[in-house]
Amino acid sequence: MKKSVIIGLILLYSAAISAQKDELIIVKAGTKLYDYFAVSERYLYSEFIPGRVMFRNGVHSDRKLNYNFLAGEIEFIQRNDTLSIANRKDIKMVVIAQDTFYYDNGYIELINTGRPGVGRKQFIELKEIQKKDPYGVASSGGATNSYGSLPSNGNFYKLTADKDMVFKKTIRYYIIKTENDFQLFNKNNLMSLYPESKKTIKSYLKTNYVKFDSEEDLLKLAEFLQKL
Repeated sequence: MKKSVIIGLILLYSAAISAQKDELIIVKAGTKLYDYFAVSERYLYSEFIPGRVMFRNGVHSDRKLNYNFLAGEIEFIQRNDTLSIANRKDIKMVVIAQDTFYYDNGYIELINTGRPGVGRKQFIELKEIQKKDPYGVASSGGATNSYGSLPSNGNFYKLTADKDMVFKKTIRYYIIKTENDFQLFNKNNLMSLYPESKKTIKSYLKTNYVKFDSEEDLLKLAEFLQKL
């Protein structure tokens, strides 16, 4: 009996985690975006912690840093202001605690240091802007690619929405075969990066069911690729 209860609790917990991952958040017109996201949901770390920003010209800056999912920015505190790094394309890497980030149209966190490596980009994505008809019924308007495509100065999330907006937390994974070359980790890119090993990779994928949105599956696949 106790075993059945434990199994039931595990299944409920797994379902709750899955629902949280796929949860859509609707920001109503006339309200502020950040009101829908607690500080703990906006930031990767519970507080700003010591880190180092390293630039390609050899210059570095040591500051207390944090990653803002909603703004898609690594931020630092200067006096009483929270600011984001302006010259992102000049960044070589950012190190916060034990974590390393690279910039490639957004910050990619390195989660596997081998060759190939694996990177993870986490952000809160704007899925669609809802329009209302004369009867007040919401309908889907034009979708945008990501939060980063909106007019943004790092503080856009503090503004008030003028239409209902639908957001979702998104995680994208990247395969890193050579330094500073980040490709979305999917089957097509995998075959393009390893043309000489297509047969071997296809055999692996046939034997091992790989979900390309599963961090666990991709880390195992990367470990296999490191042995080719």
